[in-house]
Amino acid sequence: MDKTNKMGFAHFTQHELAQELAHNLKPFIREEVDRVLELRAEDDDSPITMEECADFIGISRATFAKIIGRGEIPFKSLNPDNPKSKKFFLKSDLRLWLQKNRTSTIDELKKLGNEKCSG
Repeated sequence: MDKTNKMGFAHFTQHELAQELAHNLKPFIREEVDRVLELRAEDDDSPITMEECADFIGISRATFAKIIGRGEIPFKSLNPDNPKSKKFFLKSDLRLWLQKNRTSTIDELKKLGNEKCSG
């Protein structure tokens, strides 16, 4: 007798077994997704420093300072009257900026070109 028969799975097809497994895992997956989303929301609302922003985006602090100087990303300052005072940022604002400034992939550009030609 093989392991499948001992475990009682022999009467299931692969598709039925997959559906049953998915059905039983769904509540656990939903809990984990909700937990991750809650952590991300907390993370998005926690202020971070310029250094942390530069690390998060993957650029130098000097480059990040130039972006801030152009007013591209909102921030809060401990002393708004002093341009050299410590500044704080939200990851949600950084993600928006990254999305707005991301470079299109070759496939996206091809698709856009095909849509323009056919429409």
